[in-house]
Amino acid sequence: MNNDNIWILTEERPKNHVITKILELYARDFNDSFKSNGISIEPIINNETFDFTYEVKNVTLNFANKIYLKTVSGFSSFFDFLLFKQPDAPIENSSTEAPLMAIEETKTGDDESRNTGVSQRGSKFVFIDEFYPNAKTYMLYNEEHARDDNKKPSDTSIFGTNILLTLGATIIGKETDRWFKPFKTIDEVISFKNKMRKPPKGNIPIEITKYNDHIEISGRLSKPANEGNIGHDPNIGGLSMISKCLRTLGWDKDIIITLHGVSQDYVDRTKGKNKFLYICNSLNMSLDGLTMPKNVSLPENYWHYERKSEKVASILLHMVCSKHGMNCVYENHAGCERGYFWTKDKKEITLPKKDKNGNNLLLPDVVLYDSKTSQILLVEGKKLSTLKKGIEEIKGYDSIENDYINKYYPGSNVLRCVSIFGGNKTGHLHQDVLIYVNQSGKIFINPNAPKCVKNAFKKEGLVH
Repeated sequence: MNNDNIWILTEERPKNHVITKILELYARDFNDSFKSNGISIEPIINNETFDFTYEVKNVTLNFANKIYLKTVSGFSSFFDFLLFKQPDAPIENSSTEAPLMAIEETKTGDDESRNTGVSQRGSKFVFIDEFYPNAKTYMLYNEEHARDDNKKPSDTSIFGTNILLTLGATIIGKETDRWFKPFKTIDEVISFKNKMRKPPKGNIPIEITKYNDHIEISGRLSKPANEGNIGHDPNIGGLSMISKCLRTLGWDKDIIITLHGVSQDYVDRTKGKNKFLYICNSLNMSLDGLTMPKNVSLPENYWHYERKSEKVASILLHMVCSKHGMNCVYENHAGCERGYFWTKDKKEITLPKKDKNGNNLLLPDVVLYDSKTSQILLVEGKKLSTLKKGIEEIKGYDSIENDYINKYYPGSNVLRCVSIFGGNKTGHLHQDVLIYVNQSGKIFINPNAPKCVKNAFKKEGLVH
């Protein structure tokens, strides 16, 4: 009998359709079979205590017994999902265990952003090779956002996707046979990039110039608001993946990043502890005009189990309430992908960064809706140590409530509240705390919580 289980480690709030796709890919690429009429992701709760593990049910695999999900965080450029196949949960910093699959998942389409859909995530496909060089990598474009496969993608999308294919990544959710193909030569990469449309005047384009003894790639790494640092995420990803692609295609001479805007002082202060400087060391790249740090060492671990973040409680609340009939209106759990705002009739809205008055639009970690009682929950996730800050923050939800909740869910009963994780408090909960999960996983629900929440957790075995 096969004693292996599937273990999926993720920083994200697990979504049924994404986990289903991952399991289908696992079965396809690793000679298993996947059967399900609709999966269910259920928290493991015993004696009113959360085990920090979710089980994926209503699935049959020929060569794995059970499927588990655990929340983790990465130390640098971490993939959204790692899939292990083994009897027991993966061990942090294990030198003998390795994932079969590493999956990066995004809802960002070509129409939304030409950069973030591919380039911003590019460093992840470079960084993972230092830890798990044999993991099969995937870029998964989920189906939450409609796409038009008949519309030619932007050159930026084609260039980035072609690089990922060159690096051996599997692209899911894009029609790769029609628009994309891996690069075959270094000159092909350079020619494609340098023919692309230039950015607006005043911006520094990414351009590649080949000399006999080195290649130069221009690209700004410093954000203008913080001169000298390394903080331009799309270019960090783009320059990383271009350099990795050149190395993969056989370039073994110097690669020099020019017009980067990084200061020597910043490089010296970080002592090499920056994801782009890690990649520079790994790929033997340098920043023009700077002395690169010596003896750069990678983080010891690629990931760790999450036992500190406020999202442990906010995701648990989300998963339990969704399982028992409540709908997610919006989500942006700490460190997770920002979701759309969903109207009652399932139309998606991308919320702006500013409200109608030009102020920052303050948003909860999750908004949940119970159609039976017309109850809306605006939930701010916090740690026990930052509870007071959370109580203050929910006072600033006037814009989201007045301009979006009241407009698209008129007549609803709106509750602003806080979910808390961490510590070992066992006494009375503050009136604004809806749910508290302590460091050991013990779950406490506010006695005054709406019935839809109390009933959901009662079905999971909570009686207090």
